[in-house]
Amino acid sequence: MSRPKLFLLCAGILALYWWMATSVSDRQCTTGDEIAHLTAGYSYWTTDDYRLQPENGNLPQRWAAIPLLVTKPKFPSLDQTAWRISDVWDMGFQWFYSSGNDLAAMLREGRRMIALFGVALGALVFLWARRLHGDRAALLAVSLFAFCPTMLANGALITSDITAACMFLAAVTAFWAMAHRLTPARTVLFGLALGLLCVAKFSAPLIAPMCAALFVIRVLGEPVLPASAPFAPAILGRARIALSLVAATLAACVLAVGVIWASYGFRYSMFNKFEPNRVRSLVGWDVLESPRGPIVGAIQVARAHELLPESYLYGFAHTYRFSRYRKAFLNGEYRSTGWVGFFPYTTAVKTPLALFGLIGLSGVYAASRRRTWPEWRARLYAWSPLLALFVVYWAFSLTSGLNIGHRHIIPVYPVLFVMAAGAAAWIGAAPRWTTAVVLGLAAWFAAESLWIRPRYLAYFNEIVGPRNAWRHLVDSSIDWGQDLPTLKGWLQDNPPKEPVFISYFGSGDLDYYGIKATRIGDVNFDLRHRGVPGVLGGGLWIISVTQFQQVYTTARGPWDRQKEEHYHQLLAHVLDLENTKTRLTYQEGVEFEEYQFARLCHVLRGKEPIAEPGYTFLIYRLTDAEVMRALYEPIAIP
Repeated sequence: MSRPKLFLLCAGILALYWWMATSVSDRQCTTGDEIAHLTAGYSYWTTDDYRLQPENGNLPQRWAAIPLLVTKPKFPSLDQTAWRISDVWDMGFQWFYSSGNDLAAMLREGRRMIALFGVALGALVFLWARRLHGDRAALLAVSLFAFCPTMLANGALITSDITAACMFLAAVTAFWAMAHRLTPARTVLFGLALGLLCVAKFSAPLIAPMCAALFVIRVLGEPVLPASAPFAPAILGRARIALSLVAATLAACVLAVGVIWASYGFRYSMFNKFEPNRVRSLVGWDVLESPRGPIVGAIQVARAHELLPESYLYGFAHTYRFSRYRKAFLNGEYRSTGWVGFFPYTTAVKTPLALFGLIGLSGVYAASRRRTWPEWRARLYAWSPLLALFVVYWAFSLTSGLNIGHRHIIPVYPVLFVMAAGAAAWIGAAPRWTTAVVLGLAAWFAAESLWIRPRYLAYFNEIVGPRNAWRHLVDSSIDWGQDLPTLKGWLQDNPPKEPVFISYFGSGDLDYYGIKATRIGDVNFDLRHRGVPGVLGGGLWIISVTQFQQVYTTARGPWDRQKEEHYHQLLAHVLDLENTKTRLTYQEGVEFEEYQFARLCHVLRGKEPIAEPGYTFLIYRLTDAEVMRALYEPIAIP
């Protein structure tokens, strides 16, 4: 195949990916933190102020907001408490739902921008597969990328995940290129990739052990390094190569620091106009710098000497402080410190099985080739950047407490696609049936993607399946609050004649979508700051699967005797207050509401829902008697 035709086919596949990822935007409401990301990014451009959402990547937030600089949607007033206390959620809710802006258009344009990073990531996958396996494999690799449900689900969301994955692969690629031909252009390219990675996501420090491993491998390799001015045409000897690469890396790091400063307007203060005792961050530095340790100490030194922008240091400290302990759910178990097996499990159930089959075939083909040890060593050497990324990122992920979603393992997927692409070597090879197997697996992979469309985020392979997935995983692995438009459509097709109750996990606004319901047990996700609900009773009960599993309520975890006893204490307290005509405090009301909701969900575990819109909502039709029994009568407890 000619080179122009090959690259044209690659471009066509990536264009198809961009369209598949972005064309489902109008069928999804805001997911997870998209409100915060887009609001923050737009505020960076228009106010030169970096107080909102500094704990997420500056790059994807700014990048997603670029089209809005043309359409100029109305932004909330800065003369209000929400701005002064850096409350991105309140500001974002006003901007999205209370300012008369075109919400669908804002999301659509922002998501299209993020999908361009997906296209860039796919192009890198293509180039690596071509380098390691050849032209045919490159087309297979980019096709696997384009049809992967995980890449499609996250590739067009206004988050930092796909951007970080792209920049991790770009950074190791640029370092490896610099390590094999040391030129100013390649050094600058690595510095830019490194800087953009640093402002993409705060997992960026993982690039250090990746590049350290590649540095050792390169220095132990060929003792000649081609170069150009200001270096000699060829650097001879491992010691000189090591010193030259260290010097180039330091220069690249200086450039990366410049990229970080540029991302924050070359200003230290996160506030454009700091007013003591009047403006502040949503979470104080005193919280972020406790408990103390080596990393916190380093942040304090950087603050004291203003080595990096304050907003960047704040974001890093925030991520470090709150990523070590996060509430999470896996197969009926609840933890705050994570599981070693979390990401291996999510990868096993959220990756099309055909990909594993192709990786297996690729491995069999490689093992069947008769190679000498020097040939195997050269092969491993060529794979070094991908293997370094894969091993370091997996090692970090296995020990991470941030087990809240499969999306956090996305940076290893490009390596899987390149591994699988080696199966293309069987096409046209003997025995002939291997061609049919490879093409069949590729077709199965694509069919999985077409089958789940447009609900890419809810994809689970045949081991679990999307319908039962909520029993195994929740949160951004399946339910990121994206399906309010789907729920709205279901309610229009099945107009309820009884009261509607809902417990929703997400950042969408029910009123915006015309969903009239009494909210229960989800006060943490109700941006309208409601009071406690009214009387509960029979009707249509709609429950987000994440809420059903009680991951983020005060009644977290399975219902047990301890929770039952506490619930009866709360109930007695509520009755005492009613007898004395005393009102519950807000916090008491929230706790009682969440315990009522948790007890109801415990009872509903033995009842089949009447519908499951988008695989993210469970819908039940309950009578008054059923609700009263669930809330007040004795129930079976394991």
